[in-house]
Amino acid sequence: MPANPLDAIAVTPMRLRQYVIVALCCLINVTEGYDMMSAAYTAPLFSAEWAVPKATLGLLFSMGSLGLALGAFVAAPLGERLGRRGVTLIALVAITIAHGLSSIAASIEVLMALRFLMGAGLGILVVSLNVLVSEFANNQRRNLMLSMLHTGFTIGMMIGGAVAGFLLVPYGWRSVYVFGMGMNAVLLLALALFMWESPAYLVSAQPRGALARINRILAGLGLDPLVELPPRPERARKENGAVALLAKDAWRLSVLMWLASFIYALVGYFLLNWKPTVLVEAGLTPTQASFSGVLQGIVGATGHLTVGAFSRRVGEARMTAIFFILMGAMLVLFGSVHAGVPVMIAMACVLTYFTVGAYTGVFLTAIALYPQRLRNFGVGFVVGFGRAGAVVGPLIGGLLLGADVGRAATFAFFAAMSAIPAVAMLPLSRKPGQPAPLTTAPT
Repeated sequence: MPANPLDAIAVTPMRLRQYVIVALCCLINVTEGYDMMSAAYTAPLFSAEWAVPKATLGLLFSMGSLGLALGAFVAAPLGERLGRRGVTLIALVAITIAHGLSSIAASIEVLMALRFLMGAGLGILVVSLNVLVSEFANNQRRNLMLSMLHTGFTIGMMIGGAVAGFLLVPYGWRSVYVFGMGMNAVLLLALALFMWESPAYLVSAQPRGALARINRILAGLGLDPLVELPPRPERARKENGAVALLAKDAWRLSVLMWLASFIYALVGYFLLNWKPTVLVEAGLTPTQASFSGVLQGIVGATGHLTVGAFSRRVGEARMTAIFFILMGAMLVLFGSVHAGVPVMIAMACVLTYFTVGAYTGVFLTAIALYPQRLRNFGVGFVVGFGRAGAVVGPLIGGLLLGADVGRAATFAFFAAMSAIPAVAMLPLSRKPGQPAPLTTAPT
């Protein structure tokens, strides 16, 4: 076995326990998709109950995204201090509490504050889960495992649509948050019982008892134990991860990834928050719009898996650029076509396919191109800049739709924006097996 346990995990076939960890991360990732869609589906009801204008509703959606941005930026330094498992537990506790309090919120202002708290927890989750999966998966399966992780988001969208469809009419919008609290409580228990700490964290931080904890993990994976810890990486002791992202060997990669993530989230979170409302205004009932989310989730899951299955052959950045281009084309079509319910649902499904595929592609590109020593901070800042874009997207959408610019013009604007991340991916393109084109740092 290689002296460094990370090398052993990277090159040996994956064991059942590694697949269990990926599956658990996927289930936990359900919370982000459920949260996004539960807010979108309940918005027409609580906005009518409280007479909330569209511009204020856009601000509510943006508060969640602002929390996501904050959570993503602090996830990496917290993860370096508390471990990936520790920060994941803290984030899931915050999300569970926010769901419960949302179910008894008495005003839009209270709901905004809770959306911010929930968003902060989700921002930490999306970073820690991606890093956990990338560190427990081997090289051969990493992209596919990460795409499976991202199906959790889409499954959450499906659950949000189904739950809203069943609960909204008989029990009201608050019941959706009660369900979310219960779901998160179950996931929190599963995380506490079954999740291991990241071996990469144990090697780089070397907290008290690190050798025994690593050997328990290695035993569970059928690998030989270590006699002593490998030397702590020299650069891990001296380097500020956030500053290193802008060092001469990584700054171009970082800037392009941040730009792509920011613009993607600006477009993607506009869709997540406003697509159900647009479908209702196009003639669907709120229940039909909710159940259409289930179909969109099924189709979206194939988008995640398509990118995960083929990105190693095509190249992560190149595959992502293709999905961004097709996403822009579908935005134009969805915004300009006025058709019956089946056609509108079908277009929404295809749009979701390309949108979530692009989302997965951004993460696969970041994880593939950032060296190991920068991966936690790299993914954290990609998510953080993305969530900063997610603050702006729903707000712009609310202002445009509220100003009666028109559905076609609004979606055309976001389609034009989606061309920016497609272009940003081009300098990052590489043939499969080649090193990252814009970094020279060792892994």
